[in-house]
Amino acid sequence: MLSITWHKGPSLPQGFQDSGVGLVDGMLITTGGFCSGQANVPGKSDKYPRGFLKKTWALNLQSPQDGWQSLPDLPATGRQGFVAAAVDGQFFCWGGISYTAPYTYREGYRLSNRQGTWQWSGAPALPWPLYCSGCCAIGSKIYVVGGAEYDGSKEGRFYTNSNRTGDVKRLGARLLMLDTKDLASGWKELSPCPGTPRFTPATAAAGGRIYVIGGAVGDDNPAKCYATVVDNWAFDPASDQWSRLRDLPVSTGNFPTGRIVFRDRYVVLVGGAQYPKVANLDGTVRDPYGTASHFQGKGSYFNDVFVYDTQTAEFGMADKLPLNNNTPLTVVEGDKIHLLGGETGGATIEGEAFGHHPDLYLVGTIREIQQ
Repeated sequence: MLSITWHKGPSLPQGFQDSGVGLVDGMLITTGGFCSGQANVPGKSDKYPRGFLKKTWALNLQSPQDGWQSLPDLPATGRQGFVAAAVDGQFFCWGGISYTAPYTYREGYRLSNRQGTWQWSGAPALPWPLYCSGCCAIGSKIYVVGGAEYDGSKEGRFYTNSNRTGDVKRLGARLLMLDTKDLASGWKELSPCPGTPRFTPATAAAGGRIYVIGGAVGDDNPAKCYATVVDNWAFDPASDQWSRLRDLPVSTGNFPTGRIVFRDRYVVLVGGAQYPKVANLDGTVRDPYGTASHFQGKGSYFNDVFVYDTQTAEFGMADKLPLNNNTPLTVVEGDKIHLLGGETGGATIEGEAFGHHPDLYLVGTIREIQQ
């Protein structure tokens, strides 16, 4: 459906995955994330320190040759897996996880440029802690779908059927909305998704509707295992109603969320990974189906770029990534797609080597292929 020509942009100040990312007044902003410290890249040990981040950086897309500039640190414990969106010249982020109590967070922050100075301030807290929710914006309203809670145990359990105390049922199917023009009213809960409770869903707004594609279930399901979610849904805010879409053509997921739509029509689903089982709507699991692609035929992650056409309700493809990458942070703006970091098996792009949580900034130019 789409042609994408990829090239490397200015490398990130360090490697990471799962940061919050957004676009504010032509500035591509990233905050937080996690780096495993697994570099295996000669000469780049300083770019792969292990730990959770609260660093914030920005790239001016009008002059990317100037490189990434430091902005004020997130005024909180370092974390990964934010709910994040940019609306009306402000960058918002919530939630995420770390390895220290309370493990999963609910407080919110917003970053704005006030008379030439970037400053953080508070934002209404989520009604419950969330990690790797779907998130998108329509006008002044931010929508958050699903997500998980992490319990900090040795096993590292993630909960989607409920929160870890069991009092928020179907956690990974809940839908929340915040109007940034009325922050005092806080979050409002809308009709939950009828589908499988999930985290890491691709969530995007196109044509005034919200699309929720793929994701994964936590290990609190009846089968006691992580599984890929393949049932997909659209939500109409005007009627507060959900409708089911066709399932994914291949049982893969962990796609990026947020501003991932080209021409208000095509939802771009980048990279990803596949769990050993597929989740059914009734909570049971089945074997995976279809074949995803690996760069150079190997790796635990994929280099596919799937596309969902919201006008024809069909899945298609775009040009593949030049590496395998699971959940690269992704922003589509005009005919450009921006990918930051992610989780890879390592790769060399245009002569530069990158590690597991890479300092890679990849840029694509998108073109619609006439059918």
